[in-house]
Amino acid sequence: MLVVFTAFLGMEIKTAVGTSTFIMTFTALIASVSHILIHPAILLEKWDVMLLCIGVATAASLMSARFANRVSSRTVGLVTGAVLTVLGGAMLLLNFRDEIAAVPLAAETLLCLGRMIAYIVPCVLILLPIRFLTNIPSFVFRKLLHIFAFTCFTVMMLAAGCWQAAALTSVVIAVAIYPLLAVFENEAWYGRLFVEKSHGEIRRSLLMLFFMFAAVIAVSWGMFGNPHAGAASILMWGVGDAAAALVGIPFGKHKIKMKFLDGKKSFEGSGAMLAASTLTGLGFLGIYCGYPAGVTLAAALLMALMGTAAELVSPSEWDTVTVPAVMLVCVLIIL
Repeated sequence: MLVVFTAFLGMEIKTAVGTSTFIMTFTALIASVSHILIHPAILLEKWDVMLLCIGVATAASLMSARFANRVSSRTVGLVTGAVLTVLGGAMLLLNFRDEIAAVPLAAETLLCLGRMIAYIVPCVLILLPIRFLTNIPSFVFRKLLHIFAFTCFTVMMLAAGCWQAAALTSVVIAVAIYPLLAVFENEAWYGRLFVEKSHGEIRRSLLMLFFMFAAVIAVSWGMFGNPHAGAASILMWGVGDAAAALVGIPFGKHKIKMKFLDGKKSFEGSGAMLAASTLTGLGFLGIYCGYPAGVTLAAALLMALMGTAAELVSPSEWDTVTVPAVMLVCVLIIL
């Protein structure tokens, strides 16, 4: 119907979406009544599921209507296409689930993607109101996005059944997100949602981030059989990087003036990164992983020191790669 309305009848995309939805209301109503009359189990046995679907659909329709009224027709068209693509993919996965289950790597990769989505959705529902309904500083929200990204990866990695599935999941997400961001980055709301240092910086950073995740998984887990080493390097870098910005930007009064440095880093920010990284390493390696106290202390201190040093000398966009790589080498040497 959307193709007919837009391509042949010349309707605006918002009008076409609204009209097609209005038509589908009647077809869905007739189908629902028919099914209930033939087999009323949905009313008698699955009424709780029915009420849940009604509530979710009502809330989603109200939110989508508000969204459509505030953005351009092009954005509505892109979002509609993305949603229909996801729904089509879900239908294919459900229809061929037995064939997919017969391929262990494919099944495990889809399971990892499912875990990622289950983590991403509530995080997005929390971050969007924070961004648009509060006066949170831009650099704070940017670091909230960073925290969301590396914790999302860590949860997926620690829950994955094999390193190939975890690495492939990271690559799939990078390949899927990059073109979407490239399409949406010229929209007005994109600039309000994300905080870019330069045009295209967000999509480049995310591409580097998820490919870096895949490389860390392949090296730490695939080559050395130690997924905890990779998770530790990501966690310590992520927490340390966030602490450096949250402390260094508002309170960094004493800049580090040294050769090969850009002069923007401060002693306060670097100190915060060193402390936060060390504490994170002690907690993860010692408490979660259960390594001996001496090994944990040595690994956490070496990783924090070398990671902080790498962050100082790395260009701003490349610290996403250099800092975790340095930390990973350090932890693999000790562990």
